[in-house]
Order: sequence, then C-alpha cells, then structure tokens
Amino acid sequence: MPPRKRPPPPAKAPEAPPETKPKISPPAKPSAAAPPPPKAVLSDTVLAALSQHERPIYKLVFAGGDKGMSQTEIRIKTGMPTSTLTKHLRGLTSKGVLKVVNSVHKRAEKIYMDVRIDPSPEITGGTWYRNGQLDSDAVASARRRCLDQIDKLGVATAESIHEGISRECSNLAYSTEQVRDILRTMALDREVEEVRSTGAGEFGDLRAGRVCYRRGGPVQGGMMERIPCGVCPRIDECSPDGVISPSTCVYYKNQLEGGRWRAGDNGLGLPNFLKVFRNLNF
Repeated sequence: MPPRKRPPPPAKAPEAPPETKPKISPPAKPSAAAPPPPKAVLSDTVLAALSQHERPIYKLVFAGGDKGMSQTEIRIKTGMPTSTLTKHLRGLTSKGVLKVVNSVHKRAEKIYMDVRIDPSPEITGGTWYRNGQLDSDAVASARRRCLDQIDKLGVATAESIHEGISRECSNLAYSTEQVRDILRTMALDREVEEVRSTGAGEFGDLRAGRVCYRRGGPVQGGMMERIPCGVCPRIDECSPDGVISPSTCVYYKNQLEGGRWRAGDNGLGLPNFLKVFRNLNF
C-alpha cells in the first residue's frame, strides 16, 4: 500500500495587531483670567524715610484704604494736638506720600489718602459726580434713556430698563443700581411712578410683588412718604453740612414752595425742619 500522506498543517491565522489605546488629546487648559490689579502695600522704603511722628499717621491713613481718613479721625486716634497733626499732614502731603481728597458729603473736611489709592465712589459721589459736583448733563441723559425704555415697555423693572439701555447704548457703563437711583429721583419728580406688580393686567409679564416703574403718578403712602425725605434714595448720605442736605435739596424746596407739606401736615418750615433733621438718626 502506498504510504498515507500527512494532512497539510493548518494555515496560521493572521496575527492580530497589538491593541493600541486611542490617543486622547489632553483637555485644553482654561485661559487664565486677567490678574487683579496689585493692591497697594506699605512700603518699607517709604516708612524708613518718614519721621517717628509721621510713620504712625501714614499707617493709619493707609489702613483707611479707598475711604481714607479725615483729620478729625486721625487726631482722635493719635491723640496729637491739632497744630502738630496739621504740620505732619502737610509734610506727608508735600513728600508725595498722602493726597487730599474732597468728599461730596462733607466738603468742608479734608480726607487724606495714600497717593496710590483711588477714592471710592462713596467719597467721590460715583458716576453722577464730577470733581465733587453733580454732573447735571449725565443725570439728564440717563433720565431720558430710562424714560425711553419705559415708553417702549409700558411697565418695567430697573433690571429690564438697564438691559434695554445696555443693548441700545453699549458704550454706556451704567450699573443696575445706578439706573435704580435715577428712577427713584424721577419718581420724586412725579415723572414716573414706582409701583409693585400685581402679576395681572399690565403687570402680566412681571412676578407679583416686584418693584417696577411706569409713566407718572401720585406718590402714595403716609406722611413721611408725602415729603421727599421719606422716599429719597440718598437719605443715608444726607447731612446738614454736606453737599446733599435739606438746605440745598431741590426736592424739599419744591415741596415747601408748593405748600403740599407745609400746609397739610405739621407746619414745619425749612429752619424748623433743619432743627428736627439734626436730631434724626437714619
């Protein structure tokens, strides 16, 4: 018999390529936010150049930050006689270490501040003040823009008015709080009416209870709300000797001349009102 043939060896299966993990790109690093401007720090070089009496004065004023410190406050905290303190403050100012800033609230009193620090809006008066004086043109412009938005929307919140102004005038940098301040002064002038939404009717698009504004209307409320002081948004900044004061307030003057408060409430004229105002604690 012929020899049996061996079966051919099985064909080798093709080798599978080695497993490779898909390459995954590393997550993109978030762009770094712009670093905040460096804060002013007490300089050892500056301190070393000051006298032993000037050094504690400078440290006190520096601690006051962007609100600074009045000469009266410095005198109370250091216990220095007024004449001595005045001499040292003049020296610090002439050396370019401190600067004098005028507050819109107490113009007769000097505020001292580190020369490297910008004063806060609480000192300068913010957007509506320029060089310590009310910028009437800026206020009038803001009032017109607020009124335009109210005319378009019918009834609007400060937020929606701010949004409309920002959309139409992107170069303006009003904040919502600044718009709200303007709207409150317009309410005092009866140019607009400050009301609360009922959530129905003309207020259908607004949540019930929200403060909103519409074209003029009477001021509602008790006696204090019938005089400008009762609804004034700057009452916390008002003082008898400040830029904002009863003696210079155009709203109070208009109310007096119109007789709406003098005749109907308690007969206070401006001199008596000032006496009462000095004893009020808002």
